[in-house]
Amino acid sequence: MGVAAVFLYSPAQAAPFAYITNQLGDSVSVINPKTNVVETTISVQGKPVGVAVSTDGQRVYVSTPEAKGIAVIDAQKNMVISTIKLSEGALGIAVSPDNQHLYVADWYQNNVSVIDTSTLQIVGTIAVEKSPSGLIVSADNRFLYVANRMSDSVSQIDLKTLQTRNITPVGQHPFGVTLDSKNERLYVANVQSDDVSVLDTKTMHVIGTVKVNKSPYATALAKNDSLLFVTNQSGDSVSVVDTKILKVLKEITVGDKPEGISTHSDDIHVYVANWFDNTVSVIDANSFTVTDTIKTGSGSRAFGQFFSR
Repeated sequence: MGVAAVFLYSPAQAAPFAYITNQLGDSVSVINPKTNVVETTISVQGKPVGVAVSTDGQRVYVSTPEAKGIAVIDAQKNMVISTIKLSEGALGIAVSPDNQHLYVADWYQNNVSVIDTSTLQIVGTIAVEKSPSGLIVSADNRFLYVANRMSDSVSQIDLKTLQTRNITPVGQHPFGVTLDSKNERLYVANVQSDDVSVLDTKTMHVIGTVKVNKSPYATALAKNDSLLFVTNQSGDSVSVVDTKILKVLKEITVGDKPEGISTHSDDIHVYVANWFDNTVSVIDANSFTVTDTIKTGSGSRAFGQFFSR
Protein backbone atom coordinates (compact mmCIF):
# COMPACT_ATOMS: atom_id res chain seq x y z
CA MET A 1 0.00 0.00 0.00
CA GLY A 2 1.23 3.49 -0.79
CA VAL A 3 2.14 6.01 1.86
CA ALA A 4 -0.54 8.63 2.53
CA ALA A 5 0.52 12.24 2.24
CA VAL A 6 -0.89 14.85 4.62
CA PHE A 7 -2.00 18.26 3.38
CA LEU A 8 -3.67 21.24 5.00
CA TYR A 9 -6.87 22.58 3.49
CA SER A 10 -9.17 25.50 4.09
CA PRO A 11 -12.93 25.33 3.48
CA ALA A 12 -12.60 27.99 0.80
CA GLN A 13 -10.48 25.61 -1.27
CA ALA A 14 -13.19 22.98 -1.56
CA ALA A 15 -15.27 23.24 -4.72
CA PRO A 16 -18.10 21.03 -6.00
CA PHE A 17 -16.27 19.62 -9.01
CA ALA A 18 -17.50 16.47 -10.75
CA TYR A 19 -15.04 13.57 -10.93
CA ILE A 20 -15.84 11.25 -13.83
CA THR A 21 -14.09 7.87 -14.01
CA ASN A 22 -13.12 6.90 -17.56
CA GLN A 23 -12.76 3.13 -17.43
CA LEU A 24 -11.23 2.58 -20.86
CA GLY A 25 -9.06 5.69 -20.69
CA ASP A 26 -7.48 4.93 -17.28
CA SER A 27 -8.31 8.44 -16.16
CA VAL A 28 -10.63 10.74 -14.22
CA SER A 29 -12.07 13.86 -15.85
CA VAL A 30 -12.50 16.83 -13.50
CA ILE A 31 -15.47 18.98 -14.56
CA ASN A 32 -16.01 22.52 -13.29
CA PRO A 33 -19.83 22.86 -13.14
CA LYS A 34 -19.59 26.64 -13.34
CA THR A 35 -18.32 26.32 -16.91
CA ASN A 36 -19.13 22.66 -17.71
CA VAL A 37 -15.59 22.27 -18.99
CA VAL A 38 -13.12 19.49 -18.17
CA GLU A 39 -10.47 21.47 -16.34
CA THR A 40 -8.02 18.61 -16.00
CA THR A 41 -7.65 14.89 -16.57
CA ILE A 42 -6.01 12.75 -13.90
CA SER A 43 -4.20 9.55 -14.84
CA VAL A 44 -5.63 6.64 -12.81
CA GLN A 45 -4.43 3.19 -13.79
CA GLY A 46 -6.44 0.00 -13.33
CA LYS A 47 -9.65 0.67 -15.28
CA PRO A 48 -11.36 3.04 -12.80
CA VAL A 49 -15.09 2.55 -12.25
CA GLY A 50 -16.49 3.51 -8.87
CA VAL A 51 -16.05 6.93 -7.32
CA ALA A 52 -16.78 8.62 -4.00
CA VAL A 53 -15.92 12.21 -3.09
CA SER A 54 -15.40 13.17 0.54
CA THR A 55 -18.03 15.56 1.88
CA ASP A 56 -15.43 18.31 2.28
CA GLY A 57 -14.29 17.86 -1.33
CA GLN A 58 -10.69 17.24 -0.32
CA ARG A 59 -10.28 13.64 -1.44
CA VAL A 60 -11.65 11.50 -4.23
CA TYR A 61 -11.62 7.72 -3.90
CA VAL A 62 -11.74 5.62 -7.07
CA SER A 63 -12.11 1.85 -7.40
CA THR A 64 -9.64 0.29 -9.84
CA PRO A 65 -10.52 -3.39 -10.44
CA GLU A 66 -7.54 -4.17 -12.70
CA ALA A 67 -5.15 -2.58 -10.19
CA LYS A 68 -6.94 -4.57 -7.47
CA GLY A 69 -7.82 -1.73 -5.18
CA ILE A 70 -8.46 1.96 -4.66
CA ALA A 71 -6.72 5.09 -5.92
CA VAL A 72 -6.77 8.06 -3.54
CA ILE A 73 -6.81 11.46 -5.27
CA ASP A 74 -5.87 14.77 -3.64
CA ALA A 75 -8.59 17.05 -5.02
CA GLN A 76 -6.43 20.17 -4.57
CA LYS A 77 -3.42 18.82 -6.43
CA ASN A 78 -5.50 16.71 -8.85
CA MET A 79 -3.19 13.74 -8.53
CA VAL A 80 -3.15 10.24 -7.05
CA ILE A 81 -1.41 10.42 -3.67
CA SER A 82 -1.85 6.83 -2.53
CA THR A 83 -3.33 3.44 -3.36
CA ILE A 84 -5.03 0.77 -1.27
CA LYS A 85 -4.60 -2.87 -2.22
CA LEU A 86 -7.74 -5.02 -2.16
CA SER A 87 -8.68 -7.36 -5.04
CA GLU A 88 -9.91 -7.33 -8.62
CA GLY A 89 -13.47 -7.37 -7.26
CA ALA A 90 -13.33 -3.78 -5.97
CA LEU A 91 -16.26 -1.94 -7.55
CA GLY A 92 -18.85 -0.01 -5.54
CA ILE A 93 -17.46 2.58 -3.15
CA ALA A 94 -18.80 5.05 -0.58
CA VAL A 95 -17.29 7.42 1.98
CA SER A 96 -18.89 8.10 5.37
CA PRO A 97 -20.42 11.55 5.96
CA ASP A 98 -17.77 12.27 8.61
CA ASN A 99 -15.05 11.32 6.08
CA GLN A 100 -13.49 8.88 8.56
CA HIS A 101 -14.27 5.62 6.78
CA LEU A 102 -14.36 4.30 3.24
CA TYR A 103 -16.49 1.31 2.26
CA VAL A 104 -15.61 -0.81 -0.77
CA ALA A 105 -17.76 -3.63 -2.16
CA ASP A 106 -15.96 -6.71 -3.47
CA TRP A 107 -17.92 -8.20 -6.35
CA TYR A 108 -16.22 -11.61 -6.15
CA GLN A 109 -15.59 -12.09 -2.43
CA ASN A 110 -19.10 -11.00 -1.39
CA ASN A 111 -17.96 -8.60 1.28
CA VAL A 112 -17.41 -4.93 2.03
CA SER A 113 -14.05 -3.65 3.26
CA VAL A 114 -14.02 -0.91 5.90
CA ILE A 115 -11.03 1.42 5.52
CA ASP A 116 -9.79 4.08 7.94
CA THR A 117 -9.27 7.15 5.75
CA SER A 118 -6.57 8.61 8.02
CA THR A 119 -4.32 5.54 7.80
CA LEU A 120 -5.74 3.92 4.62
CA GLN A 121 -5.70 0.62 6.48
CA ILE A 122 -8.47 -1.99 6.39
CA VAL A 123 -10.09 -2.02 9.83
CA GLY A 124 -12.97 -4.39 9.16
CA THR A 125 -14.69 -6.69 6.67
CA ILE A 126 -18.44 -7.18 6.41
CA ALA A 127 -19.89 -10.31 4.80
CA VAL A 128 -22.86 -9.57 2.51
CA GLU A 129 -24.75 -11.46 -0.18
CA LYS A 130 -23.67 -12.17 -3.77
CA SER A 131 -21.95 -9.54 -5.95
CA PRO A 132 -22.27 -6.38 -3.84
CA SER A 133 -22.47 -3.31 -6.07
CA GLY A 134 -23.80 0.10 -5.07
CA LEU A 135 -23.21 1.41 -1.54
CA ILE A 136 -24.46 4.38 0.45
CA VAL A 137 -24.08 5.51 4.07
CA SER A 138 -26.88 7.23 5.94
CA ALA A 139 -26.31 10.90 6.77
CA ASP A 140 -26.27 10.10 10.50
CA ASN A 141 -23.46 7.58 9.89
CA ARG A 142 -25.60 4.83 11.41
CA PHE A 143 -26.24 2.44 8.53
CA LEU A 144 -24.60 1.23 5.34
CA TYR A 145 -26.85 0.01 2.53
CA VAL A 146 -25.51 -2.49 -0.01
CA ALA A 147 -27.11 -3.66 -3.27
CA ASN A 148 -26.37 -7.37 -3.77
CA ARG A 149 -26.74 -7.81 -7.50
CA MET A 150 -26.75 -11.58 -7.90
CA SER A 151 -28.85 -12.13 -4.77
CA ASP A 152 -31.58 -9.65 -5.76
CA SER A 153 -31.40 -8.04 -2.34
CA VAL A 154 -30.26 -5.08 -0.27
CA SER A 155 -28.31 -5.44 2.99
CA GLN A 156 -28.66 -2.93 5.81
CA ILE A 157 -25.47 -2.89 7.91
CA ASP A 158 -25.29 -1.51 11.46
CA LEU A 159 -22.07 0.51 11.42
CA LYS A 160 -21.71 0.38 15.20
CA THR A 161 -21.37 -3.39 15.15
CA LEU A 162 -20.51 -4.01 11.47
CA GLN A 163 -23.25 -6.63 11.46
CA THR A 164 -26.11 -7.13 9.02
CA ARG A 165 -29.35 -5.82 10.48
CA ASN A 166 -31.70 -6.61 7.58
CA ILE A 167 -31.70 -8.25 4.16
CA THR A 168 -34.54 -7.13 1.89
CA PRO A 169 -35.50 -8.79 -1.42
CA VAL A 170 -35.88 -6.24 -4.22
CA GLY A 171 -36.06 -6.47 -8.03
CA GLN A 172 -33.76 -8.39 -10.34
CA HIS A 173 -30.06 -7.49 -10.24
CA PRO A 174 -30.00 -4.32 -8.09
CA PHE A 175 -27.03 -2.05 -8.76
CA GLY A 176 -27.22 1.64 -7.77
CA VAL A 177 -28.72 2.92 -4.50
CA THR A 178 -29.73 6.38 -3.26
CA LEU A 179 -30.95 7.62 0.14
CA ASP A 180 -33.12 10.66 0.64
CA SER A 181 -31.86 13.50 2.84
CA LYS A 182 -34.00 12.42 5.82
CA ASN A 183 -32.70 8.82 5.70
CA GLU A 184 -36.31 7.67 5.33
CA ARG A 185 -36.34 6.20 1.84
CA LEU A 186 -33.90 4.08 -0.09
CA TYR A 187 -34.17 3.90 -3.88
CA VAL A 188 -32.72 0.84 -5.64
CA ALA A 189 -32.20 0.53 -9.41
CA ASN A 190 -32.88 -3.04 -10.60
CA VAL A 191 -31.09 -3.70 -13.88
CA GLN A 192 -32.91 -6.79 -15.11
CA SER A 193 -36.45 -6.11 -13.94
CA ASP A 194 -36.37 -2.57 -15.40
CA ASP A 195 -37.68 -0.96 -12.25
CA VAL A 196 -36.80 0.89 -9.06
CA SER A 197 -37.61 -0.50 -5.62
CA VAL A 198 -38.51 2.03 -2.92
CA LEU A 199 -37.76 0.96 0.66
CA ASP A 200 -38.84 2.43 3.99
CA THR A 201 -35.56 2.46 5.95
CA LYS A 202 -37.31 2.12 9.33
CA THR A 203 -38.88 -1.20 8.43
CA MET A 204 -36.71 -2.10 5.43
CA HIS A 205 -39.87 -3.09 3.61
CA VAL A 206 -40.50 -2.33 -0.06
CA ILE A 207 -43.23 0.32 -0.14
CA GLY A 208 -43.31 0.85 -3.89
CA THR A 209 -41.97 -0.25 -7.26
CA VAL A 210 -41.62 2.09 -10.22
CA LYS A 211 -41.34 0.71 -13.74
CA VAL A 212 -38.79 2.67 -15.79
CA ASN A 213 -36.95 2.07 -19.08
CA LYS A 214 -34.43 -0.65 -19.96
CA SER A 215 -31.60 -1.59 -17.60
CA PRO A 216 -31.76 1.06 -14.87
CA TYR A 217 -28.32 1.32 -13.30
CA ALA A 218 -28.15 4.25 -10.91
CA THR A 219 -30.26 7.00 -9.36
CA ALA A 220 -30.00 10.54 -7.98
CA LEU A 221 -32.40 12.85 -6.18
CA ALA A 222 -33.01 16.53 -6.90
CA LYS A 223 -35.30 19.44 -5.95
CA ASN A 224 -35.47 18.66 -2.24
CA ASP A 225 -35.93 14.93 -2.88
CA SER A 226 -39.11 15.51 -4.88
CA LEU A 227 -37.64 14.04 -8.07
CA LEU A 228 -35.66 10.87 -8.68
CA PHE A 229 -33.53 10.63 -11.84
CA VAL A 230 -32.78 7.10 -13.08
CA THR A 231 -30.21 6.16 -15.74
CA ASN A 232 -31.54 3.54 -18.16
CA GLN A 233 -28.42 2.00 -19.65
CA SER A 234 -30.09 0.07 -22.47
CA GLY A 235 -32.66 2.81 -23.07
CA ASP A 236 -30.11 5.61 -23.56
CA SER A 237 -32.32 7.71 -21.34
CA VAL A 238 -33.02 9.05 -17.86
CA SER A 239 -36.40 8.52 -16.22
CA VAL A 240 -37.73 11.32 -14.00
CA VAL A 241 -39.83 9.96 -11.14
CA ASP A 242 -42.13 11.98 -8.89
CA THR A 243 -41.21 10.61 -5.46
CA LYS A 244 -44.55 11.55 -3.90
CA ILE A 245 -46.76 9.59 -6.27
CA LEU A 246 -44.02 7.21 -7.52
CA LYS A 247 -44.81 7.78 -11.17
CA VAL A 248 -42.55 8.52 -14.14
CA LEU A 249 -43.08 12.08 -15.31
CA LYS A 250 -40.64 12.18 -18.22
CA GLU A 251 -38.08 10.20 -20.23
CA ILE A 252 -35.07 12.30 -21.19
CA THR A 253 -32.81 11.15 -24.01
CA VAL A 254 -29.12 11.33 -23.11
CA GLY A 255 -25.97 9.66 -24.49
CA ASP A 256 -25.22 6.02 -25.25
CA LYS A 257 -25.28 3.66 -22.23
CA PRO A 258 -25.77 6.12 -19.36
CA GLU A 259 -24.65 4.80 -16.00
CA GLY A 260 -23.29 7.07 -13.26
CA ILE A 261 -25.48 9.95 -12.12
CA SER A 262 -25.05 12.62 -9.46
CA THR A 263 -26.68 15.93 -8.53
CA HIS A 264 -24.82 19.24 -8.19
CA SER A 265 -25.05 20.98 -4.81
CA ASP A 266 -27.51 23.46 -6.33
CA ASP A 267 -30.02 20.56 -6.25
CA ILE A 268 -31.16 21.39 -9.79
CA HIS A 269 -28.48 20.24 -12.23
CA VAL A 270 -28.10 16.49 -12.65
CA TYR A 271 -24.99 15.09 -14.33
CA VAL A 272 -25.06 11.77 -16.22
CA ALA A 273 -22.01 9.79 -17.36
CA ASN A 274 -22.57 8.14 -20.75
CA TRP A 275 -20.38 5.05 -20.85
CA PHE A 276 -20.32 4.38 -24.61
CA ASP A 277 -20.51 8.03 -25.67
CA ASN A 278 -17.53 9.29 -23.64
CA THR A 279 -19.62 12.24 -22.50
CA VAL A 280 -21.53 13.69 -19.57
CA SER A 281 -25.06 15.02 -20.08
CA VAL A 282 -26.26 17.89 -17.87
CA ILE A 283 -29.98 17.85 -17.08
CA ASP A 284 -31.97 20.79 -15.73
CA ALA A 285 -34.37 19.39 -13.12
CA ASN A 286 -36.78 22.29 -13.67
CA SER A 287 -37.19 21.96 -17.42
CA PHE A 288 -36.40 18.22 -17.79
CA THR A 289 -34.04 19.04 -20.65
CA VAL A 290 -30.39 18.37 -21.43
CA THR A 291 -28.74 21.77 -21.25
CA ASP A 292 -25.16 20.71 -22.00
CA THR A 293 -23.06 17.78 -23.18
CA ILE A 294 -19.47 17.57 -22.00
CA LYS A 295 -16.80 15.53 -23.75
CA THR A 296 -14.89 13.47 -21.19
CA GLY A 297 -12.68 10.38 -21.61
CA SER A 298 -13.02 6.87 -22.97
CA GLY A 299 -15.62 4.78 -21.19
CA SER A 300 -17.10 7.27 -18.72
CA ARG A 301 -18.88 5.34 -15.97
CA ALA A 302 -18.62 7.40 -12.75
CA PHE A 303 -20.53 4.87 -10.67
CA GLY A 304 -21.13 6.49 -7.30
CA GLN A 305 -21.27 9.92 -5.66
CA PHE A 306 -19.00 11.94 -7.95
CA PHE A 307 -19.91 15.34 -6.50
CA SER A 308 -19.10 16.29 -2.91
CA ARG A 309 -22.32 16.27 -0.92
